[in-house]
Amino acid sequence: MQQNRQKTSGAELVTLRNVGKSYGRGSKRIEALRDINLSVREGEFVALLGASGCGKSTLLCIIAGLIRATEGEVLYRGQPLKGVNPHTTIVFQTFAFYPWLTVQENVEAALEPLGIPPLMRTKRALRLLDRVGLDGFETAYPRELSGEMGQKVGFARAMALEPELLCLDEPFSALDVLSAESLRAN
Repeated sequence: MQQNRQKTSGAELVTLRNVGKSYGRGSKRIEALRDINLSVREGEFVALLGASGCGKSTLLCIIAGLIRATEGEVLYRGQPLKGVNPHTTIVFQTFAFYPWLTVQENVEAALEPLGIPPLMRTKRALRLLDRVGLDGFETAYPRELSGEMGQKVGFARAMALEPELLCLDEPFSALDVLSAESLRAN
């Protein structure tokens, strides 16, 4: 795995020290990550490059607190990360929606646990759906969307949380060139 970064001078957001992740036990143990050291600062854009199966998705899940490292230390703003990182969202290559909710309701669902009032949730969801190019599809259901449209809903849902750190796990793979370029600009 290789990292590519654009330097800035912001405060440190996330720090990984000697992070490792293994799955299984004994002779069936598989080492997914070993001795990863990384820091990401405010305003930085960091890209993780590597072959399929090298651990990029696993690393993003560790940073987001979705899975725990089996070795090393993960710090967020200098504090040990315990559980899900509330300041980080992740957009996966594949997405999961509540199939019984509309596009707008799926975006709003990310905001409800934060205690954001319904009117503010609606306004934010509509603004973000427009921003990702889904104006007019607010009342559509996930089964009615193309893969590209679903990916855009995933972006809107992640951005609705206004995270300090946005992790993207091959999020542009389902998008055409123009849509991907438009979302990169946002």
